[in-house]
Amino acid sequence: MKCFVMLCVLAITYAKHVVKDKEEKKPVCEGIKVHGKIHEEKVLINGINRPYQLSYYKKNSTDHILYFSYNVGLQNESTFMIGYAEAGYPVPKPVTTVKNGFATALNHKEEIIYLGGSEGIYVRNLTEPAESAKTHHLIPNHDIWDIFYKHSLYFIAFPSRRLYKVDSHLETEKDEHIHEKLYQFVIDGDGDTFISNKTGLYMIRKDSHHRIHMKGATVFRAFEVNRKGVAYFCGQNEVYVADKEKHSLVEIATIKNIFGLTFDEDDNMIYSDPHQIVKLLPKDCK
Repeated sequence: MKCFVMLCVLAITYAKHVVKDKEEKKPVCEGIKVHGKIHEEKVLINGINRPYQLSYYKKNSTDHILYFSYNVGLQNESTFMIGYAEAGYPVPKPVTTVKNGFATALNHKEEIIYLGGSEGIYVRNLTEPAESAKTHHLIPNHDIWDIFYKHSLYFIAFPSRRLYKVDSHLETEKDEHIHEKLYQFVIDGDGDTFISNKTGLYMIRKDSHHRIHMKGATVFRAFEVNRKGVAYFCGQNEVYVADKEKHSLVEIATIKNIFGLTFDEDDNMIYSDPHQIVKLLPKDCK
């Protein structure tokens, strides 16, 4: 009888260990959380130095092109160049026409891309093959820090860091209402403007000139507006969106040492870190 009871105890104990082992071996769903959902990383380009200022254009159902700025200087130097990479060809190709290329911005409607460097802003037609596309010098005599396009072309000049607007005759003028030194500038889908300066992030509502300080992070590396018109803000290790009613930032992703940000045609996030450019795709964690 004692032997029977002992066998029963051993059987139950073994069964518990088997169940426990199965639970412990159950695969863990790993990845980066974006808006609370797990995403997997797909490396688009690897082995480049500090890729920044990303712009993504979908050419057709199978082809895309990604423009960006990257450092081509020696270890202790910063010499920037504009590069691009197409689908299936992860090795970047330089746009040598743009001296000290540092900034990029897309005009989706006209299918052109603006490229900024130390000698001004250049433009390329995205419908032409990238290798043979001509690079036209559009705006000379400005050292470009950042570019943004929404209905009109805007840029931040360096070293003044003043905001300029380009009119339909390609004349440039300083923005009369935004007069402080800026780091970043975007206009979202609601027509609200976001600017960053040495004291942090501010929102300027459409048809207003009043600055509203957004509580939260104060240092940013990139601003980007997705296809739905939502503005995203990259800190050093986080990505935020704005809570416009509470005048604060909401963290939607943690990404270590993020440098740049853009979105594909489906609003999947594409980010860069010091050595690579990565697309985040929703992951099925069943």
